[in-house]
Amino acid sequence: MLARLSLRTLTITTFFLILLSFVTFFRGSSPSYNIHTKIPKTAGLWHSTKGPSKPSPEIKKFWVKWSRIFYDSRPTVEPIVVKTTASTDGSDKANGERQPSSHTLSLPDQVVNSLHDSHKALLQDRGGLYGSRFDNASSQGLFKGAGVVTVAGGPYFAPAIVSIRMLRLVSDLPVHVFVGDHSEYEPELCENVLPALNAECFAISDFLAQDSVDVTRYQLKALAILFSPFETVMYLDSDCFAVRDPSELFETEPFKSTGLVTWPDYWIATEDPVFYKIAGMNAFPPGMPARSTESGELLISKNMHLSSLLLACYYNVYGPQYYYPILSQGASGEGDKETFMAAAVVLGLPYYRVKEHVGTLGYFTHEGDFKGGAMVQHHPGDDVTVHNGTWATEQDSNQLRPFFIHAHHPKLNVGRLVDESTLTSPTGKALRLWGPKESMEKKFDGRDVEKEVWKQMKDMTCELEDRMGDWRGRHNLCLRAKEHYAEVFGEQAFLSGII
Repeated sequence: MLARLSLRTLTITTFFLILLSFVTFFRGSSPSYNIHTKIPKTAGLWHSTKGPSKPSPEIKKFWVKWSRIFYDSRPTVEPIVVKTTASTDGSDKANGERQPSSHTLSLPDQVVNSLHDSHKALLQDRGGLYGSRFDNASSQGLFKGAGVVTVAGGPYFAPAIVSIRMLRLVSDLPVHVFVGDHSEYEPELCENVLPALNAECFAISDFLAQDSVDVTRYQLKALAILFSPFETVMYLDSDCFAVRDPSELFETEPFKSTGLVTWPDYWIATEDPVFYKIAGMNAFPPGMPARSTESGELLISKNMHLSSLLLACYYNVYGPQYYYPILSQGASGEGDKETFMAAAVVLGLPYYRVKEHVGTLGYFTHEGDFKGGAMVQHHPGDDVTVHNGTWATEQDSNQLRPFFIHAHHPKLNVGRLVDESTLTSPTGKALRLWGPKESMEKKFDGRDVEKEVWKQMKDMTCELEDRMGDWRGRHNLCLRAKEHYAEVFGEQAFLSGII
């Protein structure tokens, strides 16, 4: 009996000693939330102590109301299928005012009428977008302040962190990073890495009702902008970054008077003109630019455009089955990109679309082929000055300062880049992807922006190579990033072990 008690006592004592050691270990290894240039490594990399930032109860309540209105106003016809993709031929010569596309979906009248009735219900029924319940929503303190919003998760976390690090070279604006749901939430990044960069993680799923419609990919952008507590939002795709401080746009024209600024894409607009009939407009609206919109960057004031943002959310929630095909007809880049300006046009609200054509960064191969890798979007204030009352010409005027770089191909994810052939020529030579140093410095006020980006990627990779979920199973990322940086940018310090 005594032996059994002694054994039992020993077992209990041992259990509590182990438990005490376990608790002491994790208390001693809690992540630091101080701002650091280099973020210290911590134990327990995949253990969440916090979770995503909690949704604002007021914004969540606001969305509950509107999601019900969305549902009650949902399209009830069969999903739209694009049988023939609209052509974008002649996009390089599309320099003036938009004309109705000759390509249509040939939707039956009963489908058009049904979509029109659903759209009308959203705008008018139950105090909808034209109703009294909407008018004072933003003035009641629902949204405050200004900042940057982006969507990340999975392979998009790496370029998003690069984008934020590049932003920190020119601006201290706070950043809200949205992931789709908790499966994309990475505790190490959201609870340690991003806070050190004055960025905060939210999960879009935390704002949604359990029985709500599924949203993914392109649909997330409009919801992220709406759910962010910021009143003034500079939205950036995860692979897009600013080369100037975005806050200089907030109090100047054209944003000050319009509250919405969008930028152009390469391709001509291809929406089916029937969209405007569905939206209750009597004719094809005048004054729109011939080229479609590129929504890797978007500047919006909710005080002025909460109604059009909600309408854009409606177009995105029901986008893949209805409004994406109507607004693009299967053409290149189909997705959320046309929904924001379209919503403002439908509601008769002011907007400014930058007229200067999108620029391209890239390089020429030995065979003389041009390989584009990034888009350049220009300063909207300069655009007002240069193109006041005129449309951009086919030839880039070179009078406008670059403001954003959208590195869409390849995306700035080192963990994937070093395993692909994108970074080297057929002979194995490491490449500059955005053109010679001289042309880069000429375009960007003496800055070699490609070198700056690669320095951020190199440093980030060496800090996070064993902490980024998307990089699990990939090896020697830090070393390979340093080797590429040294070879391309002539940093001999690598050879001496300084970098």
